[in-house]
Amino acid sequence: MTAGISQKTIDIVKATAPVVKEHGEKITSRMYEIAFSERPDYKLGFESTWMVDAHGNGQAKKLASSVYAYATHIDRLDELAKAVDAIAHRHVACRILPEQYPLIGEKLLQAMKEVLGDAATDDVMAAWTEAYGALAAILIDAEASLYKQNDIDLVEKLGTSQI
Repeated sequence: MTAGISQKTIDIVKATAPVVKEHGEKITSRMYEIAFSERPDYKLGFESTWMVDAHGNGQAKKLASSVYAYATHIDRLDELAKAVDAIAHRHVACRILPEQYPLIGEKLLQAMKEVLGDAATDDVMAAWTEAYGALAAILIDAEASLYKQNDIDLVEKLGTSQI
């Protein structure tokens, strides 16, 4: 698992990991709120996930934990291989598509900027933008492989023209 992330991004993401951990659930809750407001259809992929827990925040907790794990292991991504595999399997089961990643990334970064305020400097946001792009690419590749292993033709089965 490689990401091709710059050393500057690695340093900034690792340095911001503690603040992301502290505010992670607030960031991810806000991300889901604004993403689903813009694209209510995206919520359909979460009907069988932690999004429907008794408190309504289980998915935000899980995502916040994953974001923090990524931040702390960004220079050792091989240590996250099992987690990436589990997430990819879950995304395939929920029919998450590659074209959903840009909007979710945009809304995650928007939420991060809102929640962190002045701490979300241009350098911090640029680093997290690069880091998200790298992680999205890893997940999209893993999910494409799973879709193919499961003989799922995305074009035919899900009505999309992109893989």
